[in-house]
Amino acid sequence: MNSVLAQVPETGVDELIDVSDVTAWDVVWALVALGVGVLLASLVRRVVRKRTEALGVPAGTVNLMAKLSSWTIIVLAFVVALSFLGAEVTPFYIILILLVVILVVSGRTLIENYGAGVILQTESLFDPGDLIAIEGQMGVVVEVSSRVLKLETIDGRRVVLPNSGVLASRIEILTDDPVRRSEVLVGLAYGTDLEFARGVLLEATASADGVVADPEPRVLVARFGESSIDFRVWFWHDSDLPSEYETIDRVIRALDLACKENALTISFPQRTLWWGDQSKQAASKAE
Repeated sequence: MNSVLAQVPETGVDELIDVSDVTAWDVVWALVALGVGVLLASLVRRVVRKRTEALGVPAGTVNLMAKLSSWTIIVLAFVVALSFLGAEVTPFYIILILLVVILVVSGRTLIENYGAGVILQTESLFDPGDLIAIEGQMGVVVEVSSRVLKLETIDGRRVVLPNSGVLASRIEILTDDPVRRSEVLVGLAYGTDLEFARGVLLEATASADGVVADPEPRVLVARFGESSIDFRVWFWHDSDLPSEYETIDRVIRALDLACKENALTISFPQRTLWWGDQSKQAASKAE
């Protein structure tokens, strides 16, 4: 790096190009170099696109590689043209021009997405088929390309997220383990025998199809609600999304049936409403 920096001229801009010895033929050869460079860049772009597509490279990567290769050829042709015109083009300036071209062609956002895509693909945070939750979206990973992450939600929608945003977000990998826990709240009427109710709810939950035996289901008294004593029912099931919804459905059905068979009242919110001066009317009647 120091050797490259050492080649940076300390002279002014007017001394970088010496046109005193430039002839008409030098100008012609400079134009020829530019023309050949443009033609060669077009040829290289087509070849790169054809070869990368044949390898199954994603379309976004194909376009980027084709653009960068063609612009690299054009930059080199421009450097050769400047040399015909008496310019002293050092390796430092060649590297600088190439970096500028890459930034202009690719753009900051595109570079960030490709960089994030490389990290996601190399670290293998998740694979196609995994269920994840990110940015308020939950779905199955369809593809992790060089630029975007593609998800398919439970209702069949296709969601596309830029890789840079994915890498900067909190990601929940819901199928990282074979089983996952879900919860159902059950509110029973005040006066219910809590130990008896807990046993009924636990047995009903364990008997539902889709509930795994290990870990075992758990039933906990959660709180004294406004109109009920609430139980928190925990149970584990297969980690894929269809299993979650289907198992929750079966558990709720089993809990409802068990409460009916054991005379347990599932409570509901109750309110006492007073209209106008009914409170005063009731007080006067009591007198």
